[in-house]
Amino acid sequence: MGLIGELSTQPYGEIRKADRTEVVLGAGLRQRGATAITIQILDLSTHGFRAATHLELAEGTDVWLKLPGLETWHSRVVWMRGHLLGCEFVRPLHPAVLNMVVGKAGR
Repeated sequence: MGLIGELSTQPYGEIRKADRTEVVLGAGLRQRGATAITIQILDLSTHGFRAATHLELAEGTDVWLKLPGLETWHSRVVWMRGHLLGCEFVRPLHPAVLNMVVGKAGR
C-alpha cells in the first residue's frame, strides 16, 4: 500500500485552491430561510471569500452570498475568527466572473 501526499510551503490551514484577490466590496449574505445581511468582502477567489461580519456562524454552515450584479452563490463556512469569516463556494466562480466582480470593485 502506497501513500500519496502533497508538500506545501504554506502554513497548515493556509492551503488555497486558488489565488485570492484583495477587494473591498459590499455584499449580501444569508443563511437558509433567513434575511440577508450586509457584509464586507475583503478578498475573493474562484473558490471562496473572506469577509467581515457581525454574524457568528459555525463551521459547515450553508450560506448564500449575493455579489453585486450576480445571482446568489451557495457557500459553506470554513472558519470564523472574531468578526472575520472564511467561506468556500460549493461551486467555484468562473474566472471571468471573478474578474468582472473584482474590476467593478476597483472602480
